[in-house]
Amino acid sequence: MKKSYTILAIIAIIVVAIYVMLPKERFAETVFPLGDGAKVSAYDDNADGGTSAVQFKSSDSLASFQCALGMDEKKSAWCGLVFDFDPNGEKKYHNWKNVDTLYLDIDIAGTSEVNVKTWTYDPDVTDLSNPSSFRMLLKEVPVKSGRNQIAIPFEQLYIPDFWYDNLGVKRSRNRPHHESVARVEISAGWNQPRGKNFVVNVREITVSGTSNRAYGIFLFIILGLMIVAIGRSHPVKEYDEKK
Repeated sequence: MKKSYTILAIIAIIVVAIYVMLPKERFAETVFPLGDGAKVSAYDDNADGGTSAVQFKSSDSLASFQCALGMDEKKSAWCGLVFDFDPNGEKKYHNWKNVDTLYLDIDIAGTSEVNVKTWTYDPDVTDLSNPSSFRMLLKEVPVKSGRNQIAIPFEQLYIPDFWYDNLGVKRSRNRPHHESVARVEISAGWNQPRGKNFVVNVREITVSGTSNRAYGIFLFIILGLMIVAIGRSHPVKEYDEKK
């Protein structure tokens, strides 16, 4: 039996070595230009009594957004651009579980920072009639005037404290739910001056990651080795019991 286990150990080492040497399978997915069923739109605070002014237009190759936050300091002000994968509320979310990088190709004017957000469906929290109840994953991104080509490690997107506070969600519920991404958003940075126009022209947004297919094959082989090892141990056990 010792010889059998030695052989199994050698095979396991060989399998691990092969897995380490396997080339990683990269994949990419496009957010903009839009895919089937997706929609891009702009929003502002006007419905809540704000006075932010937005201009927006979109073509197949460019989404153009301009905004000036309202001047009344007594009122909150917001505006932004949303790329919605599920505009009809049919739960057609995108699985980004294996995504590791978010890429932006954008033209910027009038601001030094934008907030990039992804919103994911959380079955324990999300109310489909309330867009803000989707789980927010946020990253503040410094930008410069002109064209910006930015790669954001997906792990840098975080769940902000105010999301928990606004919805009354316990901070222990911190699973990001990357497998159910509903939309991507670009909005004004926290320190954007009121009344100052800022422009975001989106050329392209994509994500990329590493497929787990090789990992699945690796686990399957290891599982097979374990089954063989367990199977070979039974005859010894039966023999011992007879003695």
